[in-house]
Amino acid sequence: MLIDIDESKILKTESLNNLFKSATLGDINENCKILHTDFYLDSFNYFPITKKNESFADVFKREDDNSISHFYTENFYKNFIDKKSDFKLINDSYVLGSSPSDNYFSNLIHFLPRIFFINDKKVNLIIHRNLSNKFRSFIETICELRGIEISFTFLDEGFYNFNNSSIPEFFNITKSIKILKFFLEQILTNIKVPEFKSKIYIRREDANYRKILNEADLITILRKKGFEIINPQHFDILEQMKIFSNAKVIISPHGSNMSNIIFCQKNTKIVEISPELNNEYEQNISSRYKNIADNLNLEFQTIKVDSVDVVNHSDLSVKYIHPKILKNSNYYKNMIIKISEIEKKFNNL
Repeated sequence: MLIDIDESKILKTESLNNLFKSATLGDINENCKILHTDFYLDSFNYFPITKKNESFADVFKREDDNSISHFYTENFYKNFIDKKSDFKLINDSYVLGSSPSDNYFSNLIHFLPRIFFINDKKVNLIIHRNLSNKFRSFIETICELRGIEISFTFLDEGFYNFNNSSIPEFFNITKSIKILKFFLEQILTNIKVPEFKSKIYIRREDANYRKILNEADLITILRKKGFEIINPQHFDILEQMKIFSNAKVIISPHGSNMSNIIFCQKNTKIVEISPELNNEYEQNISSRYKNIADNLNLEFQTIKVDSVDVVNHSDLSVKYIHPKILKNSNYYKNMIIKISEIEKKFNNL
């Protein structure tokens, strides 16, 4: 069985403590533990296992994300021991990682903040092959501004064998937001975007689910009320962040585009259009953006709407989401707004 070593034991045991480097951001007084050794790693949870079968759940379990309890089962251990000699070898790398389903929230909040603790000037950076070209370009821009020369190595599904490599800890969301705001707000001052109105509506037309099916009717109302209609897919990531930072009122369907509210100014009004999410496994997701808004003193409200089944889900959705959840959860359905009931809610925005 794998050994789970808690954080307090790492600090007290010299041999374990020596496996970790410590990086510090003095400007915001934040630290990062970085495991630097030989380890095995999967490309979904990014949960490292040392060659002595040691693991560190306190350090590498992501907040509000999937459970890692299956790593401590007999079935997992047996399969792991049987197959680990076949894992592809990667040397001398820094595991940044990224969402295998290319989820923007996870890429931005869980993975990206750890890039600011790279101290080397030349790095082989590990990401998932499914990461979008747009996000890869975003990473390259950040590293270029920080004077870091990077190359990418891409992970596919499965486990890998890393030698002489590093993987930083995962942060809680509050710490991630603090790090991102500190670094990226400095960059955003120099980003030029077209001038938009202070009230914007964020479309989700390119998504496979949680689209608003009668969005044309909603857009007609919002334009009459002085809203600008924006499709984030038409902008680079830094441009998206800049647009959010300039807005005073944002209306958006629930989705990863809303991650950019972390760059909004204090007291910005955020209106989330969301399906009813009542299942226990949906609770972390349902409160995700409200929690961010509360953290940043944004004015947040949610408008609940009806859900409609999706006929054909994308290949990525089918691959990474359990069929029962994909079928039953409103999170993976489309939405319809009752226009007659919702128009009055926008009068004071």
